[in-house]
Amino acid sequence: MSRTVRVVCYAVNGSGVGHLTRLHAIARWMRRYATALGVKAEIYFLTSCEADGILFGDGFPSFKLPSKTVIGDAGYDKLAYLALAKQWVWHSLALLRPDLLVVDTFPRGAFGELLGALDLVRRKAFVYRPTKAAFAARADFQAMLPLYDAIVVPDTREQAVVQVPDSARGRLRFVGPIVSRDAVELSSREEARRALGVDEGRLAVLVSAGGGGDPGVDDHLARAHAALADDPSLHLVLGAGPLHRGAPIRGPRTTWIEGPGLGRHMRAFDLAVCAAGYNTFHELMLAGVPALFVPQEKIADEQDRRAARAVDAGAGAFVDLRDASAIRAAVDALRDPVARADASAAARALVPASHARDAAAELLRLILPPHEVEAAEDLVTDDVLARVGSDGLERFLGVLRALGEGTARDVPLALSVQEALAPVPEAQATRLIEIVTRKLAHAAPDERARALAALVPAFAPFSDWQGATILLGLLQTERQLPAPVLVQRLTELLASLRARGEDLYRGIADLSRANASAEPGTNDPLLRAALAEERK
Repeated sequence: MSRTVRVVCYAVNGSGVGHLTRLHAIARWMRRYATALGVKAEIYFLTSCEADGILFGDGFPSFKLPSKTVIGDAGYDKLAYLALAKQWVWHSLALLRPDLLVVDTFPRGAFGELLGALDLVRRKAFVYRPTKAAFAARADFQAMLPLYDAIVVPDTREQAVVQVPDSARGRLRFVGPIVSRDAVELSSREEARRALGVDEGRLAVLVSAGGGGDPGVDDHLARAHAALADDPSLHLVLGAGPLHRGAPIRGPRTTWIEGPGLGRHMRAFDLAVCAAGYNTFHELMLAGVPALFVPQEKIADEQDRRAARAVDAGAGAFVDLRDASAIRAAVDALRDPVARADASAAARALVPASHARDAAAELLRLILPPHEVEAAEDLVTDDVLARVGSDGLERFLGVLRALGEGTARDVPLALSVQEALAPVPEAQATRLIEIVTRKLAHAAPDERARALAALVPAFAPFSDWQGATILLGLLQTERQLPAPVLVQRLTELLASLRARGEDLYRGIADLSRANASAEPGTNDPLLRAALAEERK
């Protein structure tokens, strides 16, 4: 990749993981689009969230400082910590010097440190999740907004209530709700229930209180469990959250989960008893899961307002955790399949899609030519995601660029190659693509695709993909022999090796000897000599 862009995502969380989860979702799409363009995206996270391990699974490096919550619980001096944190953020940005800084929810930073640090970055963007009016109206909050090049609102223009000064209004970008996983990336109902240990004959109920760091989490989980655990028709999944530090709750038909990753399994659930934090709310609505809401009180977040949207739409109801009979009655109201289907449809209508990709595109336009970003958007579609899966997407994009110009017209070819390479380990698959592309530099993209599709089954019986890359690496860059003929010669050599019970290293030795006297420009005499050597 000839170009590199460096992005720093700044996510400060105390008792939740919302900011980090939201930026994580955006970062995944920024990296996907950059890869599609042949751009290396170095995306770092600066965070105080104690659940930064969620970044590790997707290969995002993070720099971590303690959260205010941990500092308070440890009894450390708060003023000394704030001074340290300000310097830590400033020096981190000074060393990284990102092309783009992305800040979530707190435009001044958690410690008021960003005012003096924004000059250290080329472009900066603010992810403005709608907040309480009193919080957003603060003079220090409003004064920071004009300093950002873009203000991305993760909600619709119709639903979001955001305050900005007139000087920053032209920088607003309403992209829609941002969910941790797109609908096409969610596990099927059957896969999700199997992963969570839920029998198909029971209603699956998610009990969640957000990220797990709020003081009332244990009470929320315990009360909901006590109200519903004796019902044999239910299976309870207690999503304690990655920040939970209390004792787990065990029992029959009960699954306890603390770590990240629950979002991809949302289709397992028939209903939820949950708080109304930004991420949980939108994950449930996207998956069509009706919810019984228990909003939490937050410094900036209006959970009660968010939950009321779903209740008014018929996608849920409010419940009081202190009233066990009311919880059971609310669950009973959703036992009827028709009522539950109606509520599920209402939920999906509220959040029909995740817009993390739209936010990512808006941010990348700050540092990459807009027409290139639009081309990347055309490449990475839901159809492609459905075919290759989120885990295979970056590999697919590498295939796409290797085959040709990396345009939308090459997508079918790349998909066929991706399917052909399925049995090959990723590292060796990438190397195979690189070698075949280089050796067939003068062939058309479709010829390179067909060559890869033919060579993989020819090498497969040897179960030695490292040997396959070594053997192919001995070939010359072909300038005369048509690609199909070259592939035919190679497959003849491999078939001869198999027939004699030899491994690939015999073929490597034969090619090495033939290479000593080969003329440049074509592999035909080289392969003929190696085959003759093999048949001696």
